[in-house]
Amino acid sequence: MQARAGLDNCNLCGHCISLCPTDAIVHSELDMGNFAPVDESVSFDPDRFMHFIRRRRSVRHFKKKPVPRQSLEHLLEVCRYCPTGGNRQPVAVKIIEDAERIKRLSDHTVDYFMAMIAQVEAQIAALQSEGKPVPEDLQALHATFARYKPMGLAREVGMDVIFYQAPAVMIFHGLRTVGTPKDDCVIAAQSVVLAAMTLGLGSCYIGLFTIASTAHPPLQVELALPPGHKAYSTLILGYPKLKFLRTVDRKSIEVSWE
Repeated sequence: MQARAGLDNCNLCGHCISLCPTDAIVHSELDMGNFAPVDESVSFDPDRFMHFIRRRRSVRHFKKKPVPRQSLEHLLEVCRYCPTGGNRQPVAVKIIEDAERIKRLSDHTVDYFMAMIAQVEAQIAALQSEGKPVPEDLQALHATFARYKPMGLAREVGMDVIFYQAPAVMIFHGLRTVGTPKDDCVIAAQSVVLAAMTLGLGSCYIGLFTIASTAHPPLQVELALPPGHKAYSTLILGYPKLKFLRTVDRKSIEVSWE
C-alpha cells in the first residue's frame, strides 16, 4: 500500500524538500527560500561540546546592562527552529524588559507563596488543635513551602528573589489543549539557555514564577497571556556579573540497559 502526500495529511515538516537531491519538490505552504543547503563542514568535537554543556550555570547576578534587541531576536530564531510535537509549532514567547513590570510580576509571585504558606500552616494548626495527625502529604508540602518563607522578608529589604533584577525575562507559553505544549516550551527554553551562552549571556530557570502563574489570579491578570494560554517555562537573561571558574559535580544518571 502506497501513501500519497497531500495537504490533508501533511504536517509541514519539510522533510520531502530537505531530502530531495534534485530540488524537484516545491511546497506551496512553505517558504522555499528558507531551505538553506546543509553545511557539512559544521561539526563539534564531542568532548568540547560536553565541556560547553558543563559550563552552563544558573546565573542570578547580572550587570546593569540591557540585553540588545538583536540578541533577543536571535534567541527567538533559535526557538523557531526547535522541534515540537507533531510539528505543531505552538510555542509563543513573551519578553519583558520593563523593570517596573518585572517587579510587579515578582511581587505577585511572592504574594502567592506567602498566601500558600499561611494556608498550609493554618491547616496544620487546625489539625493539631483537634489532636488529629498531620497527613504526610501536608507535612511534605509544609517542608517545601518552609524554604520559601524568607522571601517575604527579603522583599521587605528591597531584594528581588524571583527575577533577581534581571534585564530581561522570557516566558514560554502556549495553548493548554494543543499537542505537547509543556515539552515544546521546555525544549525551546533549554535551546535558548545554550544559545544565550554563545552571546555571552547567562540565564536561570524561574520555576517559582511558572508555578504561581498557573494558580494566582492577580498574577495572571498582570501577565495577560492570550486566552487559553499557560506559561510552561520561564527564563531570566542578562550579562553575568560573576565569573565561574570551574564546572561542578553532578550525580550519576540512573540507567537500565535492556
